[in-house]
Amino acid sequence: MIDGSMPNDPKKTRFDENNYRIWRDVVLPVPSDPSEKIDVRKIKCPILLVNGDDDQNTPAVEAAEDIAHMMRSGGNMHLLSTLTYPDTGHLIEPPYSPHFRATNFIVPTTKEKVIVLWGGQTKPHSDAQEDSWRKILAFLQHHLYSSTIPKARM
Repeated sequence: MIDGSMPNDPKKTRFDENNYRIWRDVVLPVPSDPSEKIDVRKIKCPILLVNGDDDQNTPAVEAAEDIAHMMRSGGNMHLLSTLTYPDTGHLIEPPYSPHFRATNFIVPTTKEKVIVLWGGQTKPHSDAQEDSWRKILAFLQHHLYSSTIPKARM
């Protein structure tokens, strides 16, 4: 179990040269059965996906491609914006947050202490934090405060 809801398939857990766990393959391939997914074809508001292409925890790029495919089939691809950053791992936080390529982790179901590989290299990951933060703020500014488009409501 990775986050308390994802099944842990020991056959799909990989290990790097330091014996750090790589969990991204546990949920691959991305499910093809629509009943196993949120139906994003029904989404009627703008979405911004931010991905690291070296995410070793979650198949973020593959999931983003699947979301794009579903939104395209639903005729709402124009609502999707995707940012994918090379050599960037899991959890692209706001700028100046420390980048940890791997960290200690306790598996919720077994209480086992492991080291999990999140991926990314420090400089590209840090650059992605700065770039994505500017783009996230611009996205929110445009979609929440622009006078030329309908206002999003919460």
